[in-house]
Amino acid sequence: MKNKNSMIRRSMKISIEEGAFAQVFSSLVSIGNSFITKYAILLKASPIHFSIISSISQLSQLFQLVGILISRNTNQLKKKTVFYAFVGRAINLLLFIPLFIFNPALSLGIFIFILLLSAGMQNISGNMWTAWIADLIPKNIRGRFFSKRMQILMFYGLIIGYFFSFIIDLFETSSNSWKAVLLNKLNLVSVFKTQYQAYGLYIVFFIGTLIGLYGLKLLNKQPERIRKEKFHEDNGSILEPLKNSNFRKLAFFNLWWMFAIGIGAPFWGPFMMKKLHMSMLEIQLYSTIQTVSMLVAFRWWGKFIDRFGNRTTMKICVFMGSLNAFIWIFFKPDAYAFIWFESILAGFMWSGANLVTMNFVLSVSPKGKEQIWSGVYSSIGGLMMMSTMLLSGLFYPSSLDILGLKLEPEQVLFGITALLRMTAEIPLHFVKEPSGIPFRKTIRIIHLSLLRRMGKFIG
Repeated sequence: MKNKNSMIRRSMKISIEEGAFAQVFSSLVSIGNSFITKYAILLKASPIHFSIISSISQLSQLFQLVGILISRNTNQLKKKTVFYAFVGRAINLLLFIPLFIFNPALSLGIFIFILLLSAGMQNISGNMWTAWIADLIPKNIRGRFFSKRMQILMFYGLIIGYFFSFIIDLFETSSNSWKAVLLNKLNLVSVFKTQYQAYGLYIVFFIGTLIGLYGLKLLNKQPERIRKEKFHEDNGSILEPLKNSNFRKLAFFNLWWMFAIGIGAPFWGPFMMKKLHMSMLEIQLYSTIQTVSMLVAFRWWGKFIDRFGNRTTMKICVFMGSLNAFIWIFFKPDAYAFIWFESILAGFMWSGANLVTMNFVLSVSPKGKEQIWSGVYSSIGGLMMMSTMLLSGLFYPSSLDILGLKLEPEQVLFGITALLRMTAEIPLHFVKEPSGIPFRKTIRIIHLSLLRRMGKFIG
């Protein structure tokens, strides 16, 4: 027992240390961050291109099934996990290629292809990592472990993202700003010219990739508990989870939720940059506030999940997610001050939703089946979200005047996703979680707890 506890503590320590490097890589190079979005804008991406780029992160979830097939005949996951993570990260060194192709369509095609390969390889690795970590971390502490891990990782991603956002903004410095004075003093005016910004972004990708690759040295030190059984045909197939009634209900909720949040998802970043005219530094400030909110909330959500369960937690997050999206229809270039408060709400909501996404399917999976259940679950949801992301670009709406509001095309999509997110409460209601506490009972417990605290305070 002592050796087992020692291995668990060592596993948690290394997972957090390695995760810090992975988070820096993700903050600088992965789809969805402001650097990739800015690079796409400089490559002259259109709405359909943004839809395709965003959908890649979901399409690549299908590669989790490849991860299952690759690892099904082995009881050791470490080597393959590290190998595919290395390939997935190293591919991003090729992101310089679009800069030297002067056909916009071809350069964007190569850019998108590189992103797809990278995300696919990383999802193969990620699927095997899920099974690896599930073997190491006991179910009763996973909520708290993942919350602590995410807190620390987000901090590192925040710091590095803020620094490089400032650097990239220097390429758009106005002649009368304090940044121009700084560049003059450092004799760097000739370096930070607007026409060089795309090259500056590639340097960010290059540095982020090297940091991510170095982190794999730590991942290779992660302990591994040898699985007693290999994943053979007679031990289950890819379709096995779909035979389980509760898994089908959970998967149906995931389909519904991914359908809802996929609408408009490719356009949050472009909307901030192109319609609200926010700088990289302002966008990073938005991310900073959101990240701080997530960091503060992770520990609370971790305890909440361990006590009340994933389904009840997700019910709260679904409501908050709908409210967050709805707020965006009121933002204008000269009136978006409320966006900073919205970022607090978004951080709080997504911290809970992300923990549930990681932990829910593991909590209902049979022991030893976590990898395949997680892979099928993620693939189903990813395919649905990819579809709605593409549809958002293909059926990109026109501006709309409604109730005195002039909505940009992106805001029309934000309003639709807000309404559909709320309806995800319907399929979630039918999902069973044996170890969870029902929502109504949770509310009663919280209500009684608040009354007791108020009584002590008044007394």
